[in-house]
Amino acid sequence: MYKNILAAVDGSAHGGAVLDAVSALAKLTGGAVHVIHVRPSQVISSGISGTVVPTEEREESRQVVDDALARLRADGIAAEGEVDEGLREDLAAILVERAEALGSDLIAVGPGHYSGIAALLHPSVSRGVAKTSKVSVLLVHSEA
Repeated sequence: MYKNILAAVDGSAHGGAVLDAVSALAKLTGGAVHVIHVRPSQVISSGISGTVVPTEEREESRQVVDDALARLRADGIAAEGEVDEGLREDLAAILVERAEALGSDLIAVGPGHYSGIAALLHPSVSRGVAKTSKVSVLLVHSEA
């Protein structure tokens, strides 16, 4: 059980809690972890056309994954990772698609970061993953 875990990280304290949880699970099951960070973009509209603009530098995104891999490997966990790119509204779908492509049996995510009006404007990634995933989803909370 849980031999191929997809861990979604974003460089926040929630992402660190996700890494702690998947590290503990992988140690128990002898499983491997695939780390994914989706470099988010958003569409900036100007009249009837729009431009897709990344909201994070490429190097910053790569560093999030590299730090996560170093942390897992230091714990003795077999880990690989990648940076994907996508619109904020598509993050849940991207995670579910990658989990399916990798044959993951668990997707680990942190909770949404938004509250109030921002929560209405930005879809919950964790809710979207839980709603559409065909495999188990672990929602990891942190004290942050």
